[in-house]
Amino acid sequence: MGELRLSDYSSDVLILSFLLLFLSPLAVPWFEVSISSPGDALYLLFLPWFLVVPLHEGLHVLAARLLGARVRFGLTTINRLVLVPYVAIETPLPARKYIIVSLSPLILSLAALTLAWLLHSNFWALVYVFNTAGMAGDFLTALSLLRIPSDAEVFDDGTTLRSGSEVPLPYPSWVSSVLKAAVILVFLALILFGRIEVVVESG
Repeated sequence: MGELRLSDYSSDVLILSFLLLFLSPLAVPWFEVSISSPGDALYLLFLPWFLVVPLHEGLHVLAARLLGARVRFGLTTINRLVLVPYVAIETPLPARKYIIVSLSPLILSLAALTLAWLLHSNFWALVYVFNTAGMAGDFLTALSLLRIPSDAEVFDDGTTLRSGSEVPLPYPSWVSSVLKAAVILVFLALILFGRIEVVVESG
């Protein structure tokens, strides 16, 4: 039996999430966040997260249930620091169907991006950005699934992907080095070209 433990890629998942967090806004070039009150912070930072988490996991559940799988909810940590929810797929599914489950939250990203453009909304742009960044582990899982036989049955406990077939690595080891180099470049770009505006209103 083969398996893929996402915990073995926790650093890559965090780095990819960071890269997606800062690169996905390129799809909304007018997007900016200006926080001048606690209400702004609630509306532009916390509320999008509170919306993204249940919708993201809910799309995993919906896709799995539509494909006939039984699911279970849980919580885990990344590097013992970041608490993240997960959906365990307890009913074995063919690999190609499991890819659909893994990538189902893309629906939320596309819907939020569409609303952001239609409404010129920073709120929906943040929903799009946060959800896309939160799909790092989903993308990694899909890369592994694409490399096993399409009819191989797959299930997981929320943190470990298992199959009767061998589960290959999602990518060669050198890709991890590329991700680390990319995040360093993004940091440098933010330092050199980024703009942070702090608005203080007296009243």
